[in-house]
Amino acid sequence: MSKAGEVNQATGQAYQYVFVGALEANIKAFENKFHVHNAPEKTSFKGRTGKSFSFDFNGVLRDSFRSGEVFGESKGYTKGDNLLSEFRVFLAKAYVTSFDHERHRNDYFWFVTNVPFGCSEGSQIRSFDFVRAALIDASNAEVLEILGNGHIDDGFVRSLVERLGVFILTDSYLMNTDISYRVVPGDSIWTIVKKFHGGRAPSGFGHVAGTIAAKNRLPSPDEIRSGQRIRFRWRGLSRK
Repeated sequence: MSKAGEVNQATGQAYQYVFVGALEANIKAFENKFHVHNAPEKTSFKGRTGKSFSFDFNGVLRDSFRSGEVFGESKGYTKGDNLLSEFRVFLAKAYVTSFDHERHRNDYFWFVTNVPFGCSEGSQIRSFDFVRAALIDASNAEVLEILGNGHIDDGFVRSLVERLGVFILTDSYLMNTDISYRVVPGDSIWTIVKKFHGGRAPSGFGHVAGTIAAKNRLPSPDEIRSGQRIRFRWRGLSRK
């Protein structure tokens, strides 16, 4: 059964690429490495009841102040009715991943969406009280499937709160900021643009391709190489 505001799979994957591309373009210390749909083994874990769960992307964050992996959940929705519940499940994933796996004790966990949510809670969704309450809520079946009846350590919750990130990147913002992408083998401007637009190219593709080539100083739209990082502007997604 679909949840309120959910989008189809192609659109969801496109949002995942767009969110990650916006984060990479605007947070210099962050670089993504894996997406769940092409490297699930890099983003998946088992909860305390044996139920598997996954994050949507996995990257690294390194600068002079912080260093660690980043596990992210991306939610490209049309409305935020169900997002607070989704965020609580994300918190359970983050806690188990970080507490139960020593390698990830100091890693970061980011929740990224395009629609506002948790309005009545405001910035408190990243507070110790909110996070702890979400983790001990016995009425949330999805949270319990991940946490089981395991102990929740208050000191560790405080540590996790310091490593949580919540990003609300609206469609308007995403269409007015740079998107960054590292070219992989087999890519062309055509396949990249389709990847970021739900499997279809936006109208005026020739102009879009020319703009990307000019922005990145490419001799032509056909001359890109694997490993090259390019920047471009996203043109939104059709809701048809």
